[in-house]
Amino acid sequence: MRLLDGIYSSPGQLLEKACHDKAILLRSLECGDELLLREALFNFCVTNYHIWDWVKAYRDDLRQPVASLLDGSEALRACRDLCNASKHVKLSLQSRAYRDHPPVIEEVTMSALGAATPAGIDEFLGSLPENENSPLPAPPWRLKVQLKSGGRVPMEQLAEEVVQTWRRFFKDHEVS
Repeated sequence: MRLLDGIYSSPGQLLEKACHDKAILLRSLECGDELLLREALFNFCVTNYHIWDWVKAYRDDLRQPVASLLDGSEALRACRDLCNASKHVKLSLQSRAYRDHPPVIEEVTMSALGAATPAGIDEFLGSLPENENSPLPAPPWRLKVQLKSGGRVPMEQLAEEVVQTWRRFFKDHEVS
């Protein structure tokens, strides 16, 4: 059964949403509004983690390749961890998602870089890039993800890696 048939109708449309969510995430970092940042991070992670569901649903032949992509990408698994922890309050390590692939995130930290005046919501929404290649100044907030593998990755870098991983997969497997 497909509900809400008119919102998204293909994996490609969900990838477009993921790119838009990335732009909003980067702008929320730029404006320094913690509430907007939390909402943008949640939306970005939920969208990117669930793209694999869309690929499986639309391309049965890609069930195994997309599962392997998720299992092999620390960035996508970080989205999984942030998504699931946000939706379910805490991670259930007994769930199917974590049985063979434990969490990759150890900690998420946020700190201010300097004295910046947070933008209001209207200013924020008006500042969204017209395209995702619009240059962004350095954000006043630094959000970093501490990975269990030892890396400490800025959210901007993780977001870019996630979107590029999906783009490569879509291109390599001709997903639309």
